Amino acid sequence: MLLLLLACLGLALGVLINSLADNLPPDEHGLRRGPRRPHCPHCGQPHRPAYWLALASWLRRGGRCEHCGVRRRVRGVLVEVVSAFSLPYAWLWAVNGAQAGGGALPLAVVAAHFLSAASILAIFLLITVIDIEHRLILRVVVAPAALFVALIQSLDPARGPVKTLAGGAAGFAIMLGVFLLAELYTAVQNRLRGRPMEEVAFGGGDVNLAAVVGCVVGWPGVLLALSIAIFAGAVYSLGIVVPQLIQRRYAPHSVIPYGPFLVLGALAIYFYGADFQRYWLSVR
Repeated sequence: MLLLLLACLGLALGVLINSLADNLPPDEHGLRRGPRRPHCPHCGQPHRPAYWLALASWLRRGGRCEHCGVRRRVRGVLVEVVSAFSLPYAWLWAVNGAQAGGGALPLAVVAAHFLSAASILAIFLLITVIDIEHRLILRVVVAPAALFVALIQSLDPARGPVKTLAGGAAGFAIMLGVFLLAELYTAVQNRLRGRPMEEVAFGGGDVNLAAVVGCVVGWPGVLLALSIAIFAGAVYSLGIVVPQLIQRRYAPHSVIPYGPFLVLGALAIYFYGADFQRYWLSVR
């Protein structure tokens, strides 16, 4: 029953994440609007409360807006489903971590670990959705996220403020170096091409997100988290470039959102870092 309740809460959390992903990025005119209720991006009308849940709209109306009939984006359902699974997963992870540590931890400690994991999952899900759709990592999201994550991770006795802040600083510094190299590459390409590139190779938002990643996994976990992100991004890029080369349709300077790979590296170390450490020590 507890896992079912958490899944229902995850659906509600998914509604909030979808609403923020719709409202926080600037519109096509570069204007930012205040928070609004879930609404149809086509006609602008707010959805009725019964259809705030995109899953309910897809089940009852085939995913069509109740006002204009335009089909709603599948993203809404995907976010709600991922969010619904994330909260039970975070609880099971917190419980299993308590059992693996030997001895029964107080319920308050397990609940604190669960709330931390659930908050981190929600933040990263919102950042991922916005970056995929708009290729933006917004300061209005990352700045509060960095402060919040730094606080909760610093209060964790297993981490503490030193490792947390050192991880955030290292993540920021490393990706700042990557950003400066990307800026140099862009300047050279602009000079050779005789015209500016339409999109930057690596954005400042990725640097800010790397600081959040560092606060999530701490030091030295941030090194492995960023390594996973870089490796995953390279594999993904090869998966795009190789078919283009085979089909002789290669498009140089293609830009991909890098935020999801940073999120992937952070979550891999946050949830499985201890397992990786045990494996690493066992094979040495």
